[in-house]
Amino acid sequence: KQGDANKFKLPKPIINKGGCNLSFAGLKTAILRISSTIKSKQEKYDLAASFQKTIEEILEVKTQIAFDEFKKTSKKNKTFVIAGGVAANKGIRKKLISVCKKNNFKPIFPEPKLCGDNAAMIALVGLEKYKIKKFDNLDLPVSPRLPLDKKAKFLKGAGVRL
Repeated sequence: KQGDANKFKLPKPIINKGGCNLSFAGLKTAILRISSTIKSKQEKYDLAASFQKTIEEILEVKTQIAFDEFKKTSKKNKTFVIAGGVAANKGIRKKLISVCKKNNFKPIFPEPKLCGDNAAMIALVGLEKYKIKKFDNLDLPVSPRLPLDKKAKFLKGAGVRL
C-alpha cells in the first residue's frame, strides 16, 4: 500500500508463450537480486508493490489465454473459481474480477477467511491423519514438474482416492 508499484521493472517469465503455463523462476531470481541491494524501508515497500503488480499482470494475461482457450470448446458454464491462498489477495481478486467481466465469466471466490494457504491445509490434513494413526507410504517419487494427468494416474495406481 505504501510502495510505488512502478519503481521496479520486473520480468514476466513466459508471459507470451507457454499457453496457460506459469513460471515465476526469473521473477523470483530478480526479487532476490534486488532485495539484496535495498537500503531503505521505502525501497522495500516499492519492491513489494512492484512484485504485486507484476504478479497481477501475469495472472491477468494467463487468465485471458485460459478464457480464450475455453471459449473455443464451450459457450456455456462460464464460471471461474479462484481459491486457495492467492484468492485472499485483494489486488489479485480485483484484477481477476476485471478479466471475468471483460469475458462474461462469473467469478467465484470463497470468503477471504476461507482462503487458506495450501501448505497450511495439507499440514492440517497430516495432523488429522496422524491423530487417527493413519499413515501413508512415503514412496511417492519427487517430481515437481509431473503433469497433473500423470500424477492422477500414479496416485490412483497407489490406491489413493481422488
